Amino acid sequence: MKNLFVIFLAGLIALIGFGCGPKPPMGFVESSNEIITDSSGLENLTMPELISELSKSDVIFVGEIHDDSLTHVYEYELLKHIHKGDSDLAVAMEMFERDVQSYLSSYLKGEIPESEFLKNSRPWGNYAKAYKPIIEFSKKNNMPVLAGFVPRRFAAMVARMGEDALNKVSDSERPWIARELKAPDDEYKKRFFKQMGGMGKPKMMGKMNLDNIYKAQCIKDDTMAETIADFLKKRPNTKVITYQGDFHSAFGLGSAKKLNLLMPGVKTVVVSIVPIDDFTDFNPADYKDQGNFMIFVPRVIQAR
Repeated sequence: MKNLFVIFLAGLIALIGFGCGPKPPMGFVESSNEIITDSSGLENLTMPELISELSKSDVIFVGEIHDDSLTHVYEYELLKHIHKGDSDLAVAMEMFERDVQSYLSSYLKGEIPESEFLKNSRPWGNYAKAYKPIIEFSKKNNMPVLAGFVPRRFAAMVARMGEDALNKVSDSERPWIARELKAPDDEYKKRFFKQMGGMGKPKMMGKMNLDNIYKAQCIKDDTMAETIADFLKKRPNTKVITYQGDFHSAFGLGSAKKLNLLMPGVKTVVVSIVPIDDFTDFNPADYKDQGNFMIFVPRVIQAR
């Protein structure tokens, strides 16, 4: 499974910027080039069937590959179609960090112009084509958007120095970080170490310890999950659709698992949007359990 997630090296966390992607279509046009399945990869669904299933959940985790254009088209369309069935809907996003929530909310309310919002919210390089449609749809429909991720400077501190680094965070900045860091020795850790090349064993990356890098990954998941949980406690009847890199929610792990730990009764569902290079040499069952539902799309990498 190819996933893009932030790698911490020498304390520097770089957000990759991308350029043009396709314009979101007016509606889904299903073809043999898009395949939607259940978790087994064996049972095919139509898009209306998928929307119907997703609408039964309280929180919908949509995992993406950040630089795939067609993925973002489907993210926008999922939002639009779910909103048709439930207007009491909120969005949560990895792409905005907790400390820019005030600028994001002010823009959605029409209190500040887009230029001020973008200047102060650290948008990703592919914002205009990948995420702006989601923000503008939310703005048009008076939907809250949660800036869900921990500011990456704090994750970088954990990656360099371990969780004790959080004790050095000022009281004024502490609200931007999850109240509790949970880094269990579980399936998520095994997958993370394998993805990072550690083959399941702690090792040093330069002067950085892989255990600390894993904890930095976990503080991201904890912060996203806590952001959603705190919101739902205030608005329990609101459905949330959340967008993050696929590794943060695949297999029901990461932020998805963390939310279920915080809110055991919440109904969650994970959708993995999986770009495929060649549909002629492809078996959906190879991706078994990556999501409760999986959308396989032709890979369309955005130009840098």
